[in-house]
Amino acid sequence: GETSDLIICCIAFGVTMKKKLITRSGAKAGDILAVTGLFGKTGAGLKILIDGLKVPPKIRKGLLKAVYLPKARLKEGLILASLGSVTASIDSSDGLAISLHELKKMSNVGFSLTEIPIAPETLKFAELYNLNPEDLALYSGEEYELVLTITPKKWESTKSLVEKIGGTLIAIGKATENKQILFQKDNVRREIPYKGWEHFKN
Repeated sequence: GETSDLIICCIAFGVTMKKKLITRSGAKAGDILAVTGLFGKTGAGLKILIDGLKVPPKIRKGLLKAVYLPKARLKEGLILASLGSVTASIDSSDGLAISLHELKKMSNVGFSLTEIPIAPETLKFAELYNLNPEDLALYSGEEYELVLTITPKKWESTKSLVEKIGGTLIAIGKATENKQILFQKDNVRREIPYKGWEHFKN
């Protein structure tokens, strides 16, 4: 084997009603691109653990909690599946960038991002060690936010219902006919590459 550590792999199977099944292939140009939370904490937390970095206790606590106690958006997923407003969805376990590329490939669209929602602890950590917080948010993985597209006409009602159950829904851009994934900030546009966690790759 490749390791002396114990590794436990689990597979889960589920059943749902056809009308409540959200695939990765339904996004259309003009749909709102949204996520259920902030990004970058697990990437920062893993850097602390692997590199032994010193971080103020208050920041360290939040970043390590994201590593040790990841939270899946179960309540949000259930309510979103029942509304009929979500056209495509994926979780961000392999990283936000890879999730966007998977949606792009399956739905045959591109994305234009206007925001990358970054956790405050990640911003502070990145400032301490002169790291790019956007890279931590885009490419780290092991986060379980939902990345989804929503019909524009139903955006406000969908956001409101998610917030009613204590969740968050953040618009970060739109699906486009252009098959690129672009992020625009301060009048500078850049393409987001396919990069993140890839299974079985050294």
